[in-house]
Amino acid sequence: MYKLHKLNSGMDLILINRDSMRSAAVLFCVKAGSVHEIDENSGVSHFIEHTVFRKTKNRDIIEIKKPIEEIGGTINAFTSRNITVFYSKVPEKEVELAIDTLSDITFHASLDEEDIEKERSIILEEIAMYEDDPVDNAFENLFKNVYDENFGRPILGSKKNVKAFNHKKVYEYYEKYYVPQNTVAVVSGKFNEKEIIEKFESIKCLRNGEKNTFKSPILKQENVFVKKTKRDLNQVYIINGFEAPAKNSKLYFPTLVLNTLLGSGMSSLLFTDIREKTGLVYEIATDYNAYSKSGLFVIFAATSEDKQEKFENKLKNILETIIERKDIKEWVEYGKKRISGKLTLDIESNVSMGMNSLDLYLSYNRIVNIDEIIENISKVTVEDVKKVAKTIFFNKKYVSILKPETD
Repeated sequence: MYKLHKLNSGMDLILINRDSMRSAAVLFCVKAGSVHEIDENSGVSHFIEHTVFRKTKNRDIIEIKKPIEEIGGTINAFTSRNITVFYSKVPEKEVELAIDTLSDITFHASLDEEDIEKERSIILEEIAMYEDDPVDNAFENLFKNVYDENFGRPILGSKKNVKAFNHKKVYEYYEKYYVPQNTVAVVSGKFNEKEIIEKFESIKCLRNGEKNTFKSPILKQENVFVKKTKRDLNQVYIINGFEAPAKNSKLYFPTLVLNTLLGSGMSSLLFTDIREKTGLVYEIATDYNAYSKSGLFVIFAATSEDKQEKFENKLKNILETIIERKDIKEWVEYGKKRISGKLTLDIESNVSMGMNSLDLYLSYNRIVNIDEIIENISKVTVEDVKKVAKTIFFNKKYVSILKPETD
């Protein structure tokens, strides 16, 4: 089902043939994200992700989008700290169209001054939107105070940098990293394997760029407490962060289970004990950002100022006593069943299947199928979860609070 091909161009190609499908997803992942930037060009990866959709050497803005969308397909992209991904979902007979279009924007974008000027205005609006969002504010405050400089920069960059981008600055970065040897492609769905390999082998890119590594953040080795205020807020946004196991750690899978049982779904422990039973918050959830060499576990909540102290005491009590709970076995089972079920449901989508396989390949530098992940989750024991909870919650603490500004 899963096959890895090392192409002559230097590109890695993952093929996931699923004959029961009538569609396919195509992904081009460039190992270029905010961690590969410097202060002077921070935000350029995200800027490129936007601007390549305007024009290539072979297509204009209509020819990039319309042929895929008029057959019912989708085309999109995103930028993260380590990668930029361009992806498309199309009917099975149109896989080569998706490959042609995505390879064109990945390797042959024009990035001329006129398009840069148009996209600059849109990205400045996007930055303004995120600056207005209190949740994004609270998380950015956490990341820039907990992560090292490279990981602490916002993916969108600063308004100052975006205003200063021109063709020379943008293309200099693009020609260096947006090359086949720095790209991993994935095709998931129904397709003819021989034809798809031949199609990928025919992709031309004459530039010789660099191959990036998949990086991990360095976390502060001390407690961090950040409190900010913002106008026009009615709630307090609170993030409690903790250093957590890396993806290569034996405690990675127990941490996945802990994350799920604590904060995934309306049946999770924190949602049940803090929102449903006490009404102290409107929203509460957890997240686990795991990299190959490090990890960050976060608990996010939104509450009113008059309930903040009670909420913080309640959360502290739950985290400190979780390993002593009489019902911990039932919660661990909830975590294991939910995460395995979600993974199974997610891969019903070719895009999700492709994204999952890509993430695992980049993390472990080998093909890892979903069944292997589910098997590892099934092996997690109550003692494993207790051990990781003690490791995480009885250690350093990173706190980011965003409160309403008072006159």
